[in-house]
Amino acid sequence: MGDVQNDEQEIFNRIATHFPPAKIKKIMQTDEDIGKVSQATPVIAGRALELFVAMLVSQAGQTARSQGNKRISSETLRDTIMNSEKFDFLREAVCGDEEAEN
Repeated sequence: MGDVQNDEQEIFNRIATHFPPAKIKKIMQTDEDIGKVSQATPVIAGRALELFVAMLVSQAGQTARSQGNKRISSETLRDTIMNSEKFDFLREAVCGDEEAEN
């Protein structure tokens, strides 16, 4: 478990690109049910999104290397999502209802 946390911390520390909080706030407010948004909310949502994307890409890179590929393809992302418990919430969106149940 410690190795997983160290890997995630390393990924978090290497993130150099950030989502602009103003853009995130604008996207959030397109939903009619969302009223005022505190100043910290878009920043936190942006960091969470950055970490999620970095973790998915890192895991997909490991999957590609294990398959002998140098590039991450849509099949590599699909395999990563299907074989990782961490991304199991994406299975239905990526693979449809029948494969999400497997």
